[in-house]
Amino acid sequence: MAKQGMARPDVTHTQPRNTEPPVPQIQGKAKPGKAKANPIVAGTSGPGLKVYHQKPITDQEEL
Repeated sequence: MAKQGMARPDVTHTQPRNTEPPVPQIQGKAKPGKAKANPIVAGTSGPGLKVYHQKPITDQEEL
């Protein structure tokens, strides 16, 4: 017998699955020092959609 407040969900009830692919994880341990990070190489991996927080300079209107 189930305790009060512990509802037993139906067998047919399933949680919706995430349709997005997993985000690639950082490989390797953190390195000490003030060395600059390697540049991001386009086309290797990452999100398929690039987000701009402002309009590119070519699309901005002149004041």
